[in-house]
Amino acid sequence: MNFFGLFEKQKPAVACSLDNGFLRWVAVEQEKNNKELVIQVAEYGSEPLGEDIVDERDHIIDDALFVQKLKTLAISGTKDNKPKWNEVSIVIPDNEAMMFHTHVAMEPEKEMGDVIMDHIKTYCQAQNLLQLADYICEYDVILKTDFGYDIHVTLVPRLHIEHIARLFKQAGMRVQHIETAHHAVAKSCLNIPHGTGYVMVSFGNRSTTIALIHGEHVVSHQVVSVGIETIYKTVEKYLRVPRADAERIINRHGVLQTHPDNGLLSELYLALAPVYRSVDHQLVSLGQMAYKMFGHRFTTNDLLVYGQGVGIKGLVGFLGDRTNLHARELDVWAGHTEDRAAIMNLPADEALTYAEPLSLALLYLKK
Repeated sequence: MNFFGLFEKQKPAVACSLDNGFLRWVAVEQEKNNKELVIQVAEYGSEPLGEDIVDERDHIIDDALFVQKLKTLAISGTKDNKPKWNEVSIVIPDNEAMMFHTHVAMEPEKEMGDVIMDHIKTYCQAQNLLQLADYICEYDVILKTDFGYDIHVTLVPRLHIEHIARLFKQAGMRVQHIETAHHAVAKSCLNIPHGTGYVMVSFGNRSTTIALIHGEHVVSHQVVSVGIETIYKTVEKYLRVPRADAERIINRHGVLQTHPDNGLLSELYLALAPVYRSVDHQLVSLGQMAYKMFGHRFTTNDLLVYGQGVGIKGLVGFLGDRTNLHARELDVWAGHTEDRAAIMNLPADEALTYAEPLSLALLYLKK
């Protein structure tokens, strides 16, 4: 999804994200190595924004402080105090987007695009949403039949996108592309055969996004208020220990059946329940959608996990056990390079934390 259209390719390609209270950025570039193009990470980093700049949903609440933060980061390491990058791409958190799946009846006298947009306008009215003109709208046609179209729609408030773009412009950077998080990762990292899918889990600091991917299409998604903070707070409350001790306990024992206190394990499982229940709920709900009646069934045995939470010992295996899916860490570099030595300056665990901006930067490096 490219909300602002295609622009001239940039080198290096730079992408930023607002992720659970952090501003993250990644710059990737192509270099010739023995007459072959090699993708390398030129720079990456993150900066905590603080409660005075963003709220719990990563909404910017102080424009001036955010712009100053951008300016400071953009000129760090430069000699002339000019921004290192003139153009950036932005990852919009999935919780900013409204995504839904719907069926649009065929109208032979109208063009497909007109039929779909009329349907989306009617949907917005029926759901008491803003007028369609107040959203940036993208849709994916999942299936076309003799009866109509099954589509997945993404709506992002226009004011939110314009606000982000304006702040980056004030900091001296033009926004090239904007993508929602799972769209960026799905388009960049995955090579999914037709008719198959994946469950993708982005486990963050304060929230987790669960999405079902069919081909390059996000066909279902949900954001739950469970993250690393949830795990630490569960340990603090149950054992009545300070945060530092809670972190040491999780770092040592993780979330699988390795802790001697079974009561704590039960509390951890209960705290993480919204994540794996979301997977089950979405799989069941997707199974009731009309397009499955025509033989194009969403099938998957795979669950891919990325984000900060991947560093929690046992989390990936726990999610696999609870969902009965083959759970593994996302390979961010799939389809981009076989030369792992070229990207050693971005360790594997860091690549999973930076998966969203990294995916977007890689996506537009090739365009």
